[in-house]
Amino acid sequence: MTEPVQDQYRVLFEHSADAMLIIDGGRFIDCNEAALRMLGYAVRADLFATHPSQLSPPFQLDGASSYDKANEMIAIAMERGSHRFEWIHRKRDGTDFPVEVLLTPIPAGGRLLLHVVWRDITQRKQSEEQLRLAKYVTDSTSEGIIVTDMDLRIIEVNPAYCDLLGYDRDEVLGRNAGFAKSGRHDEVFYQRIWESLNQAGNWQGEIWDRKKNGEVFPIYLRLNTIFDATGRPCYYTGLFSDITHQKRTEEQLEELAFNDALTGLPNRALFHQRLKQELTRCQRHESKLALLFIDLDRFKHVNDSLGHSNGDTLLIEVGERIRRAVRSVDTVARMGGDEFTVILLDLNDEYTVTDVATKILAKVIHPVWIDRHEIIPHLSIGISLYPRDGESVDDLTRHADMAMYHAKSEGGDRFHFFQEEMNRESGRRLALENEMSVGLNSGQFVPYFQPVYELDSGLLVGMEALVRWQHPERGLIMPDEFIPLAEETGLIIRLGYSVLQQACRQVKQWVDEYSRELYLAVNLSARQFHSSDLIEQVRRILNESGFPPGCLTLEITESMMMGRIERTLNQLTQLRAAGLNLAIDDFGTGYSSLSYLQRFPVNTLKIDRSFIRDILTDRNSRAIIRAIISMARAMELDVIAEGVENTDQLAYLKELKCQKAQGYLFSRPLPADQFAQLLADGGEWHRPVGLPCR
Repeated sequence: MTEPVQDQYRVLFEHSADAMLIIDGGRFIDCNEAALRMLGYAVRADLFATHPSQLSPPFQLDGASSYDKANEMIAIAMERGSHRFEWIHRKRDGTDFPVEVLLTPIPAGGRLLLHVVWRDITQRKQSEEQLRLAKYVTDSTSEGIIVTDMDLRIIEVNPAYCDLLGYDRDEVLGRNAGFAKSGRHDEVFYQRIWESLNQAGNWQGEIWDRKKNGEVFPIYLRLNTIFDATGRPCYYTGLFSDITHQKRTEEQLEELAFNDALTGLPNRALFHQRLKQELTRCQRHESKLALLFIDLDRFKHVNDSLGHSNGDTLLIEVGERIRRAVRSVDTVARMGGDEFTVILLDLNDEYTVTDVATKILAKVIHPVWIDRHEIIPHLSIGISLYPRDGESVDDLTRHADMAMYHAKSEGGDRFHFFQEEMNRESGRRLALENEMSVGLNSGQFVPYFQPVYELDSGLLVGMEALVRWQHPERGLIMPDEFIPLAEETGLIIRLGYSVLQQACRQVKQWVDEYSRELYLAVNLSARQFHSSDLIEQVRRILNESGFPPGCLTLEITESMMMGRIERTLNQLTQLRAAGLNLAIDDFGTGYSSLSYLQRFPVNTLKIDRSFIRDILTDRNSRAIIRAIISMARAMELDVIAEGVENTDQLAYLKELKCQKAQGYLFSRPLPADQFAQLLADGGEWHRPVGLPCR
């Protein structure tokens, strides 16, 4: 080699970016600056004093011995004239790093030297690892991934994309990305996607695609534009998520949110939504609609006697019958419980509504067979009209509800249109309810006491406590004016316990004052009797007042006892176990209870006043009274006749050996101070006290 060539070679050798070394017989004899920097040596002498084997870890990444593998690589280079391979080298400080090695044998002065070129490939290996990791993530993700060129030709997809659409990879590569369009979206939809991609570089949203088998399904798609180093767009990527399950769940949740779970009809929320929409349409087109509010009559008796499961079956059948009675454009909804509504659209006059309401009654009031029981549904329908009876959802609903209660008050199985008088009546009822609440808080409800006499001796043996409302402005209000509303609103429970508490305290005071035993009878309302805390509340009142349980009789009507027989029996048994006496009030007017009477732990039967009233004129009434007294005597039960108003009635009852009686012949119900005077006078009956009142 001539000197100029040698000089050029030396310049290239020294200034190469790659590390270059010369090995002679297993020793370094030359190297460039890049080799020193790469290996961490300051001067060549230090490197030359190091054996090449010291620049490698004991083993390579494949587990092979570095020494053995180095000899193998040198042998290959000698055989081929050069050899390129990857290697793990070790720096002077012990740090390992990857290099690409090129071994080239070169003859020099009769010897064979090795020319070694090392290129640090740390960054390349890191990039390869990142690419490998990215590919692993792409291939293992459950979301479909697609890459296209700027002409939307597919250049890469992952396995999830193929699984999603049902294609093999080779079937989609090279195809236009729009090949799987569902046909559900118009051009405007796709135009908006392109506008977003061009302006913002991305788009995301729900879209429908078509699988290879033709199935159309929903996906959530995220599109992004990929830019090169110069900022030019070069690829599009799409990320696909199958949202079939999510959409199905949303539909189910929407159905649960807007449809009644029992009947499948629209529920209260959807009813309000549709009525609001239809009112807007009616206002725009100046059309009319009607709202029907439907309530099943005596449905509670079905639940109580046959159970809630059979009650549900009846509701399903009634809802279906109502639906079949109207047009498909009309809306039938279940508001909850035993209440349904119907929205009738595009009405010409009231006669159309009358026809529909009549048809609903005719279709619904037919026997339903449930668990071998024949049940005939009964219903009341209230009707309000738009715009005559209101222009808002609340007004129309409230007025239809009021009309329904008016139909119910007339006996049910009929319909009634809303009238303004109902609105005024509703206002009066609301005012009365508020006044009752105030009255309960301020002690306006007080017990009046009607004495009960033993017929043989004429002695006063007890009394029945009856509630009166001492109104500060309206004076004394009788029970028939407020008890029905108290029952309806639930105030009857507070009222009942208040009367029981006051009566127990008052009678306990009389017992102590006059040193005589007196029994007290107090009526229980249906709500009280079926409440879960009845026993607890009665015990509390007895403990607070000191009134002996054996002197307290709770009166329960016959009809109340015939609802849920087993539950009734359990409640009565607990009351008797607490030491209380039990009486069946209005006996003889209920439901075939004679067959159950022997099961109920009662002490007393109170003959209904309707039989006493007709005792002198009606043979059937006399027969019923004789039967009741005879049966009670056989069962060792007390009998009390209610509503005795004249001496002829009294004489007949004494003839039949009736034990006790009460009524206006003896005394009207008295306030506490007047009843105290009756006790002070000895308590014997000689003449009527006070005048009968209506």
